[in-house]
Amino acid sequence: MLDVLNILNGLFLGSTMLANITLYSDADYEIQRTYEIRDVATLISAHREWWRDESKCKFIGLMVPYARDWPETIRNGEIETVLPPEPDKVAGQAFIINRKVCPGKPDEAIFRGADRWRNPGIFLEKHQITAEDLKGMKPQDRPKWFEQVMARIERVSRNDAQIREFLQFTVMQVKSSNEHTSESEGARDTSNENSASRESTNELLKIGP
Repeated sequence: MLDVLNILNGLFLGSTMLANITLYSDADYEIQRTYEIRDVATLISAHREWWRDESKCKFIGLMVPYARDWPETIRNGEIETVLPPEPDKVAGQAFIINRKVCPGKPDEAIFRGADRWRNPGIFLEKHQITAEDLKGMKPQDRPKWFEQVMARIERVSRNDAQIREFLQFTVMQVKSSNEHTSESEGARDTSNENSASRESTNELLKIGP
């Protein structure tokens, strides 16, 4: 898991933070009815509003339970109550969306996240989530459940081919993006070196730029 997380922590470095988007479930997806946290992940599909240009596109991702493994402060006026972590109890469902599939176009790698407070039973068709752009976030700004959920996805992927493909697609796209960024930076560095060399030569020969 650490290798996957280290790769994701380098996700699209320097990218611009994109606006949140609203996604609507394409179907009913069952949510476990118990509070016991388990290593499960459910493949989901969602769409945007009908009037948008990308309304025909499908947004593919995973729904994964998470536990509140951090203390939480509740404020009621001037009174503060600190709730201890509950690492063995389901607190909500996290959503990791990693792919946009549009008719007639190559699949587009994205990396968005959302969460929804626990609603036992079913995540219903047309229910909505607000998906944040995770790739534009600094690691420390990501949701508190992020590392836990990615670790759970990695564990599930060991025995589930669909979840493994989800993870492999994300990792491959991150590596490809980072390699492209490194090549671009290398090209800029070479260009700067050549420019500096020309300026130095012009100065020595006392000729104009």
